Amino acid sequence: MKYHTPLSPDPEGLIPHGITQAALDMEKNVKNTETAETSEVKLSTSEIPFNWPAHKKWSSTIVVVFMTATITFCSSIHAAAVKGVARSFECSNTVATLGVTTFLLGFATGPLLFAPLSEVWGRCLVFRITLFLFFCFNVGCALAPNIAALLVLRFLCGFFGSPTVTNSGGVLADIWPQSHRSVPFALFTTGSSLGPVIAPTIGGFISQYLSWRWHYWVVTIVSGTVYVAMLFFLPETYVTVLLEQKKKRAGIKPNHMSFKDQYATNLTRPWLMLFTEPILFTLGLYSAFVWGILYLDFTAYPVVFQQSRHWSEGISGLSFLGIGVGMAIATASSPWINDIHGAFVKKLGGPKPEARLPHLIIIAWMIPVALFWFGWTANPPTHWIACIAAGVPFGIGFVTLFLGTNAYITDCYGCFSASALAANAVMRSLFSAGFPLFARQMYVKLGTPWASSVLGFIALGMAPVPWLLYRYGPKLRAMSKYHIWTVQLESASVDQI
Repeated sequence: MKYHTPLSPDPEGLIPHGITQAALDMEKNVKNTETAETSEVKLSTSEIPFNWPAHKKWSSTIVVVFMTATITFCSSIHAAAVKGVARSFECSNTVATLGVTTFLLGFATGPLLFAPLSEVWGRCLVFRITLFLFFCFNVGCALAPNIAALLVLRFLCGFFGSPTVTNSGGVLADIWPQSHRSVPFALFTTGSSLGPVIAPTIGGFISQYLSWRWHYWVVTIVSGTVYVAMLFFLPETYVTVLLEQKKKRAGIKPNHMSFKDQYATNLTRPWLMLFTEPILFTLGLYSAFVWGILYLDFTAYPVVFQQSRHWSEGISGLSFLGIGVGMAIATASSPWINDIHGAFVKKLGGPKPEARLPHLIIIAWMIPVALFWFGWTANPPTHWIACIAAGVPFGIGFVTLFLGTNAYITDCYGCFSASALAANAVMRSLFSAGFPLFARQMYVKLGTPWASSVLGFIALGMAPVPWLLYRYGPKLRAMSKYHIWTVQLESASVDQI
């Protein structure tokens, strides 16, 4: 099937919302939506990313997956360096742990600047600038002379690494039509989820046999390699920018929103939606809690396995493999989940957002089960395999909830989902930044069983969220101005085709 230049915004909201300006014009009944100049310049069939050759799509996909994995790997690699940093700079473990927090704070704030830039400059140019700066600041981390410099450099690594992760999903949506996205997005999810889990596994052995600075030299080497691959194998994929570039080559003045307008929209709309949309706030809080637990584990696991079981730094890093196995199982289950979604689309009489939730209603209970399981099997004389196995249901729940909630948000908010997903991502990053700061004190003072149980009880209280949204979601959407606007804009877009 060949695809043609779209006349309307992406109905799934997977492409950032700058492309929806045409739909906004329709809503205002602007009669001159297309000038004679615009009608003369269109992308040819072969220029549209959907119609690229398979080898070009897959090379771009593989590069995007490795780029994402590199950034998420860097997000948690510092957790394995905490002891070495504390010794080297003569600071407390809590202060040394701030390296994880500052990275995630930078990761939360970066998209506010780079989202509008990617819509004006395109994804490729933003990747080239920010990934290069990410590479440079990791060199700075490896050479940091004191703890203050290290923390600032970690913030900058997160800030300039964030566009790679937040825009990579858009790249895949640019080049793969909906019917072919399952495998590419499964690979993308694997990279973004396994990256932070693999980092402390490898980092433990680096800490044991090398200096903590080698954590950052490893990231530098990997990111440099990925950067070179990106230069050769990742072309521009954003249809709007490709069309504007073609107009420019033809001597036609581009016609897009000003950077000032796009910046203002990207800065304010996610926050407005987060605090005025009950669906988004509830899912944001739930997702943020689950992500917070993952980053809390990067501090809690060393307490359990190094202090309680007296494992070495290298061997204790292997304890994260349980979570990794669970994530791999969840990713491999994507085709089965797609079948469930298809069955409920038929049952509900159409592609309603609630069709994304049935499997989450069951999977959500895996998070509290995993927390109680881990807490009450962590200490001797219980065999170590029991508590590591507790990571499997957590990994399954983590990835499945991540994919399911993002898909549900996209279906709910359509062309506004870029802002909705940005709000969700910022909330996740803030929780992930904060949880490691109290993890060590919590597990030392309460003990592993009760520390994990406290989190387990909170997870129990949140587990009904998917069912509540399945039951009351339609009523909440009926009161949502953004959902109403989405329906109106998409209807207007269909009428114009």
